[in-house]
Amino acid sequence: MSLPRVRAPRALIALVLWPGLLLAQRTDPGPLSDARRGIDRGNAEYIAAFARADADGVATVYDADGVRLGDDGKVLRGRGAIAGDLRAFVQAVGPVTVTLATTGVWLVDDLAYETGDWSYTFTPKGKPQQPVGGKYVAIWVRQADGGWKIKSDLAVPGT
Repeated sequence: MSLPRVRAPRALIALVLWPGLLLAQRTDPGPLSDARRGIDRGNAEYIAAFARADADGVATVYDADGVRLGDDGKVLRGRGAIAGDLRAFVQAVGPVTVTLATTGVWLVDDLAYETGDWSYTFTPKGKPQQPVGGKYVAIWVRQADGGWKIKSDLAVPGT
Protein backbone atom coordinates (compact mmCIF):
# COMPACT_ATOMS: atom_id res chain seq x y z
CA MET A 1 0.00 0.00 0.00
CA SER A 2 1.36 3.42 -0.88
CA LEU A 3 0.59 6.87 0.44
CA PRO A 4 -1.51 9.13 -1.69
CA ARG A 5 0.63 11.35 -3.86
CA VAL A 6 -0.75 14.55 -2.28
CA ARG A 7 0.63 13.81 1.20
CA ALA A 8 4.24 13.29 0.19
CA PRO A 9 4.72 16.81 -1.21
CA ARG A 10 3.01 18.40 1.82
CA ALA A 11 5.29 16.54 4.21
CA LEU A 12 8.31 17.54 2.16
CA ILE A 13 7.19 21.18 2.11
CA ALA A 14 6.67 21.11 5.88
CA LEU A 15 10.19 19.72 6.43
CA VAL A 16 11.71 22.36 4.17
CA LEU A 17 9.79 25.29 5.67
CA TRP A 18 9.97 24.30 9.36
CA PRO A 19 13.51 25.65 10.01
CA GLY A 20 12.61 28.92 8.31
CA LEU A 21 9.52 29.30 10.48
CA LEU A 22 11.63 28.75 13.60
CA LEU A 23 14.16 31.35 12.51
CA ALA A 24 11.40 33.85 11.74
CA GLN A 25 10.29 33.61 15.38
CA ARG A 26 13.64 34.80 16.79
CA THR A 27 13.54 37.93 18.89
CA ASP A 28 14.73 41.11 17.22
CA PRO A 29 18.50 41.46 17.77
CA GLY A 30 18.26 45.23 17.20
CA PRO A 31 18.24 46.40 20.84
CA LEU A 32 21.09 44.05 21.79
CA SER A 33 23.08 45.14 18.74
CA ASP A 34 22.51 48.77 19.70
CA ALA A 35 23.72 48.09 23.25
CA ARG A 36 26.78 46.24 21.95
CA ARG A 37 27.69 49.14 19.64
CA GLY A 38 27.35 51.55 22.59
CA ILE A 39 29.51 49.33 24.80
CA ASP A 40 32.14 49.01 22.08
CA ARG A 41 32.20 52.82 21.68
CA GLY A 42 32.49 53.29 25.44
CA ASN A 43 35.26 50.72 25.70
CA ALA A 44 37.16 52.44 22.87
CA GLU A 45 36.87 55.79 24.71
CA TYR A 46 38.03 54.13 27.96
CA ILE A 47 41.08 52.59 26.23
CA ALA A 48 41.99 55.85 24.45
CA ALA A 49 41.66 57.94 27.64
CA PHE A 50 43.93 55.56 29.60
CA ALA A 51 46.48 55.71 26.75
CA ARG A 52 46.51 59.52 27.21
CA ALA A 53 46.69 59.16 31.02
CA ASP A 54 43.43 61.17 31.04
CA ALA A 55 41.57 60.33 34.25
CA ASP A 56 38.70 62.72 33.46
CA GLY A 57 38.34 61.11 30.03
CA VAL A 58 38.06 57.65 31.59
CA ALA A 59 35.51 58.95 34.10
CA THR A 60 33.27 60.31 31.32
CA VAL A 61 32.61 56.72 30.22
CA TYR A 62 30.76 56.25 33.54
CA ASP A 63 27.21 57.34 34.29
CA ALA A 64 27.08 60.50 36.46
CA ASP A 65 26.21 58.24 39.42
CA GLY A 66 28.47 55.40 38.27
CA VAL A 67 30.19 53.08 40.69
CA ARG A 68 33.65 51.55 40.35
CA LEU A 69 34.28 48.58 42.64
CA GLY A 70 37.95 47.89 43.23
CA ASP A 71 39.24 44.38 43.79
CA ASP A 72 40.63 45.74 47.08
CA GLY A 73 37.07 46.43 48.28
CA LYS A 74 37.20 50.18 47.62
CA VAL A 75 33.92 51.62 46.29
CA LEU A 76 34.06 54.82 44.25
CA ARG A 77 30.75 56.61 43.59
CA GLY A 78 30.28 59.26 40.93
CA ARG A 79 32.50 60.57 38.15
CA GLY A 80 34.36 62.95 40.47
CA ALA A 81 35.47 60.21 42.85
CA ILE A 82 36.33 57.88 39.97
CA ALA A 83 38.37 60.59 38.22
CA GLY A 84 40.19 61.48 41.44
CA ASP A 85 41.21 57.89 42.09
CA LEU A 86 42.27 57.33 38.49
CA ARG A 87 44.18 60.62 38.46
CA ALA A 88 46.34 59.43 41.36
CA PHE A 89 46.92 56.14 39.52
CA VAL A 90 47.94 57.64 36.16
CA GLN A 91 50.13 60.24 37.88
CA ALA A 92 52.05 57.35 39.42
CA VAL A 93 52.25 55.14 36.32
CA GLY A 94 51.74 57.38 33.27
CA PRO A 95 49.88 56.17 30.19
CA VAL A 96 48.26 52.75 30.48
CA THR A 97 47.82 50.26 27.66
CA VAL A 98 44.38 48.73 28.19
CA THR A 99 42.92 45.68 26.50
CA LEU A 100 39.23 44.82 26.92
CA ALA A 101 37.80 41.68 25.34
CA THR A 102 34.04 41.42 25.73
CA THR A 103 32.94 37.80 26.14
CA GLY A 104 29.21 38.33 26.66
CA VAL A 105 26.47 40.96 26.71
CA TRP A 106 22.95 40.48 28.07
CA LEU A 107 20.25 43.11 27.79
CA VAL A 108 17.51 43.61 30.39
CA ASP A 109 15.38 46.70 29.80
CA ASP A 110 17.74 49.71 29.86
CA LEU A 111 20.63 47.80 31.44
CA ALA A 112 23.28 45.84 29.55
CA TYR A 113 25.43 43.36 31.47
CA GLU A 114 28.91 42.88 29.98
CA THR A 115 31.51 40.30 30.93
CA GLY A 116 35.02 40.07 29.62
CA ASP A 117 38.75 39.88 30.07
CA TRP A 118 40.86 42.95 30.84
CA SER A 119 44.54 43.78 30.97
CA TYR A 120 46.47 46.92 31.90
CA THR A 121 50.15 47.38 31.12
CA PHE A 122 51.95 50.34 32.68
CA THR A 123 55.36 51.45 33.91
CA PRO A 124 55.43 53.01 37.37
CA LYS A 125 58.08 55.72 37.68
CA GLY A 126 61.44 54.09 38.44
CA LYS A 127 60.10 50.54 38.15
CA PRO A 128 59.83 47.90 35.43
CA GLN A 129 56.77 47.53 33.24
CA GLN A 130 53.87 45.81 34.99
CA PRO A 131 51.10 43.81 33.34
CA VAL A 132 47.94 43.05 35.33
CA GLY A 133 44.66 41.58 34.24
CA GLY A 134 41.71 39.33 34.87
CA LYS A 135 37.99 39.15 34.28
CA TYR A 136 35.43 41.93 34.68
CA VAL A 137 31.72 42.58 34.91
CA ALA A 138 30.28 45.92 33.82
CA ILE A 139 26.68 47.08 33.96
CA TRP A 140 25.86 49.71 31.37
CA VAL A 141 22.80 51.97 31.48
CA ARG A 142 21.10 53.56 28.48
CA GLN A 143 21.24 57.36 28.66
CA ALA A 144 18.47 59.78 27.71
CA ASP A 145 20.31 60.53 24.45
CA GLY A 146 20.36 56.81 23.55
CA GLY A 147 24.05 56.38 24.42
CA TRP A 148 25.43 53.95 26.99
CA LYS A 149 27.48 54.65 30.13
CA ILE A 150 28.91 52.36 32.82
CA LYS A 151 26.59 52.20 35.82
CA SER A 152 28.94 49.93 37.76
CA ASP A 153 31.95 47.80 37.07
CA LEU A 154 34.27 45.51 38.92
CA ALA A 155 37.32 43.46 38.29
CA VAL A 156 36.52 39.94 39.45
CA PRO A 157 38.90 39.19 42.35
CA GLY A 158 41.18 36.21 42.00
CA THR A 159 41.10 36.11 38.20
